[in-house]
Amino acid sequence: MVKRPYTAVLIVPTGIGAAIGGYAGDALPVARAIAQVADTLITHPNVLNGAQLYWPMPNVLYVEGYGLDQFAAGCWGLQPVHRHRIGLLLDAAIEPDLRWRHLQAADARAPPWDWT
Repeated sequence: MVKRPYTAVLIVPTGIGAAIGGYAGDALPVARAIAQVADTLITHPNVLNGAQLYWPMPNVLYVEGYGLDQFAAGCWGLQPVHRHRIGLLLDAAIEPDLRWRHLQAADARAPPWDWT
């Protein structure tokens, strides 16, 4: 008998008053519980947030909303990615001290570094 991997999709929509999730990663405990019993869990930003990049779960695919829609409609397949990148845009008129603090937070380590 061939064992097929078990893939689960966790979707928590916004604006419905869900008891868990629906806002910037507050369903993380539920996602962790499901990820323990599924081979692969597919979810989206209402369930997990950027903090998940620091504590990655190797069997969780984090997909933005449009990608999840396309996957659920059968239009796209998904493939795991093994590196995380975050884009950061700052207003050109931002105060220098505030810019520095934002760059420190994005880099998640103490200075010095070269952002040129």
